[in-house]
Amino acid sequence: MIDLSKIGATICHYLIKDMSLTRRTNLLNVTVTVTLTILAGCTSQGVNTGSTPTTQTSQRLVADPLVQQQLAAVEALILQQQSEEAQIILNGLDFKQMAIEQQTRYVIAKAEVALINGDGQAALTWLNGQYVHLFDSLPQEKLIEISLKRAQAYELTGDMLASTRERIFLDPVLPEDQRKINQDQIWYDLALVSDQDLQVLVKRESSPDLTGWAELSLLSRSQTEDLHELVDRIEQWQRDNPTHPAAIKLPGSLQILREIATSQPRNIGVLLPLSGSLEKAGNAIRDGFLAAWHQASNNQQTTPNLHFYDTSSSEDIQSLYNRAVQEGADMIIGPLAKSRVQTLSSLPDLPAPILALNYADRVGTSIPNFYQFGLAPEDEAKQVADDIWQQGARNVLVIAPNSNWGIRVSDAFIKHWQLKGGTIASKAMFTQPDQYLGSIKKALNIDASERRHQLLQRRLGKALEFESRRRQDVDLVFLLAFPAQARQLKPLLTYQRAGDIPIAAISTIYSGHNDPDKDADLNGIHFVEMPWRLKSSDLKEDIQSAFPGSLNSYASLVALGIDAYRLYPRLQQMSLYNDVRIQGSTGLMSMNDAGQIERLLDWADFENGLVKAKPNEQWIEPIEIRYRSSSKFGSAAETVNISKQKKIIRAAEYFLCCHTKYNKHPMRFDVIGINASDEIEWIKGAFLSAV
Repeated sequence: MIDLSKIGATICHYLIKDMSLTRRTNLLNVTVTVTLTILAGCTSQGVNTGSTPTTQTSQRLVADPLVQQQLAAVEALILQQQSEEAQIILNGLDFKQMAIEQQTRYVIAKAEVALINGDGQAALTWLNGQYVHLFDSLPQEKLIEISLKRAQAYELTGDMLASTRERIFLDPVLPEDQRKINQDQIWYDLALVSDQDLQVLVKRESSPDLTGWAELSLLSRSQTEDLHELVDRIEQWQRDNPTHPAAIKLPGSLQILREIATSQPRNIGVLLPLSGSLEKAGNAIRDGFLAAWHQASNNQQTTPNLHFYDTSSSEDIQSLYNRAVQEGADMIIGPLAKSRVQTLSSLPDLPAPILALNYADRVGTSIPNFYQFGLAPEDEAKQVADDIWQQGARNVLVIAPNSNWGIRVSDAFIKHWQLKGGTIASKAMFTQPDQYLGSIKKALNIDASERRHQLLQRRLGKALEFESRRRQDVDLVFLLAFPAQARQLKPLLTYQRAGDIPIAAISTIYSGHNDPDKDADLNGIHFVEMPWRLKSSDLKEDIQSAFPGSLNSYASLVALGIDAYRLYPRLQQMSLYNDVRIQGSTGLMSMNDAGQIERLLDWADFENGLVKAKPNEQWIEPIEIRYRSSSKFGSAAETVNISKQKKIIRAAEYFLCCHTKYNKHPMRFDVIGINASDEIEWIKGAFLSAV
């Protein structure tokens, strides 16, 4: 339990909801002493919920006709998506000298300009916090528009959970024609929320609508390859939640499942290198594929017939594909080698769909019946760019090996980062270990600082006390390296006074095995990693017993094989709907428009030389405590009416706007009522915020 006296908070808005106190829990074992202690904690934070001086001044001002004309011009420009021209006019206005109605229009216009420019965080600055009071007197239609803009802003920042909450609480008041669009967006946004966060929601959330959406989203990602079983689970969920909006009309990607279930492949041909130079890699993928097949069979799920073909035995991959099809394969998994994938991608006709285990060079082109799934480090680099952008980084120092691999992956990061609007402060390409120090000094501008010192000494003719200074414009370091390299580079960054700069990396920085003595030098580094290498599971233990060599040396490829098996039944569904997500061993999987599987990995940290998966976020739970000496006019909890709820939320908003530490934390408000008979009533989730 977290109360307002013990937490930091977030710059975000908590939408006031007219929710009755319906969930009531009697606390038979909670004493008044404990309750009063909580009360002291909550009341120790003095928060002024009254009008701000600016608001009071604005209420006395008469609307300036010239400002009215300028705001009208801005609104017309916004309708035409001319954000730059609108911004110029807005920058010339004095917000403090406007009447309150004009301030409201100004704030909405600033948010709309930010949304046009794709800057969700800037939009939230205007739609949340200190400006929220300006919306209090607006009609419901306008409040709906503002709430939808806020949801859009959260989506632009990548905070899909906040957007989902906003849309779910807004949904009941939307016109019928907008509800379908809104519900489709709820489903899409939820697909981008991690399993961990959804599981926390299901466990802790008090809103039945949000809980239901989260349950259904988790259900849709189930690690079951038997679609008939998945359809049965979904129908059971509908029976358990008959009035839920999604039960009344399932998302399209779930409606199609029954049709797809009746046309599943019965014979799968697996094309892998089972001899030659890639034998061990091919065996690892095969072992993972077989392990997933056996697990499904042991769970009484319907399983396909498998036939393996050694791609090393033939140079003609087209002939091998045709042979597999002629022998009855109605689905092909593989091949692995990029050149062979490229050959199959060029075929004019593919009678049996292919899930290739690498990527062809035809970028952005969708090929009928041809899907691609691999473990490209470039994808991990792009995810790092997306996530650190959401966390507020803007200027990044890139450190990468000066090799074909290092250049390719670092360029993927840089290109994606710059497309988002980020800046590359500097780039250090390292080669041999004896050159690491020089590369880092140059990237941090320390070499320039040392040259200035040497120049001054020569000019003055005497020794000078000197402390080098690094550049101060770096928000974060993107470190692209393997374990042995990173163990040398990280201490050098610390030695060069850059130890306070956060470091993010991709999975190559982790060896896959805990080695606290060697990895102590990596403490503090954040990196993305597939769940398979971070978490234990029964399947992992089975593979360790059956195929120890594959798991110890080729763990990632074993996971690739497992997920190839999990993907094959859902490929048709994924190709038709972009909201389908499957939680796999390699990450949360989806399909892009080119038929390529994309993965969302977990985050982990090095702590005390050990790898720790990033924990679930905590919830913020402010508690309002009320006492009533008489029950004549109702219970103590019932005094927290709609008006009081608004004041509590406004107080929380004011407090939260002063802090940024808990920017992504979900929030709910509890109420503890103490009645005349000393009966204690704890209502968890009495009313909710919209983040």
